[in-house]
Amino acid sequence: MRKHGVDLLGSLSLLASLLCWATVPLFLRSFIHEIDGWTANGVRYPLSALIWLGPLLYFHRQGYVKRVYLKWALLPSAINIAGQSLWAWSPYYLEPAMMTFLVRISSLSAILGSLLLFRDEARLFRSAFFWAGLGACLVGFLGLTFLGKEIPHGSTITGIILITICGVFWGYYGVTVRWAMEGVHVLISFPIICVYTSIGTFVLMLMFGEPSRLLDMHAHRLLLLALSAVIGIAVAHIFFYKAIERLGVSISTGCQLLSPFVTAVGSYYIFREILTVGQWSSGTILLAGCGLLLYAQQRLHVVVHRGHAKETAPGSGSPEAVSPKADPNNSG
Repeated sequence: MRKHGVDLLGSLSLLASLLCWATVPLFLRSFIHEIDGWTANGVRYPLSALIWLGPLLYFHRQGYVKRVYLKWALLPSAINIAGQSLWAWSPYYLEPAMMTFLVRISSLSAILGSLLLFRDEARLFRSAFFWAGLGACLVGFLGLTFLGKEIPHGSTITGIILITICGVFWGYYGVTVRWAMEGVHVLISFPIICVYTSIGTFVLMLMFGEPSRLLDMHAHRLLLLALSAVIGIAVAHIFFYKAIERLGVSISTGCQLLSPFVTAVGSYYIFREILTVGQWSSGTILLAGCGLLLYAQQRLHVVVHRGHAKETAPGSGSPEAVSPKADPNNSG
């Protein structure tokens, strides 16, 4: 539905995906006194995988899921498991706003990973936007870390290390999805990776977690845990893909950079997390740097394809012909 040139359905889908992802750190933080990170992951991801199993089985019955796809998905799934594990443990050491700002360093690691895997990406070295984005990311990251009320120490340092490595893994996850699953419909590639990741997180829960603590949780808390999985992983991606279909990749991915601000507001009201002026400014600089990196990469793709670069939307054509170009770093 369009009104005065505005795609209402696409805009609402984009807003819904942004809000869904912004709530994830708030949910995770609320469970830190009840269950461990392994258990949180081992419950939430399998629940979301059950939802995505439907589309996967549908495409399988239609003959679109080739056996080789299951092999291709192994590498990005392994990286995603590592990133998800670090993400699940981060709220035990950091508050939500800091988590969501700092993890955006994934945009930088994704660009650097692309430079290693894709020859055409080397043209980024000639882009002033790339270098400006790189500098802004580093300045913003350092400002968030050191311009708080006190110099980080103890568990805060642990949290910063965890979320930084998580950002690196998620950056490389996006790159490996692009590299390994090129030409595979996103509604096939993501469910496969989601199922693989759920298996990995479930096994890690059995090996290192304390799933027995779930028995001590009240029913409404268990329901909230399940709801966090549905909202943060399954529903968020559904809205995001709809936004891509209606608005395109660039707008949909770029607007996701606003989610840390939404999380920060929620964290203030729920957990009384207060960022200093220096941290707010640094967070803004960091996200601006991420935006410049995305812009530099987008410009590069347009130049390389010389007018043939069309953003492909899920749902158009056969699943085999669609290649996901969205930033897959968003995760629950």
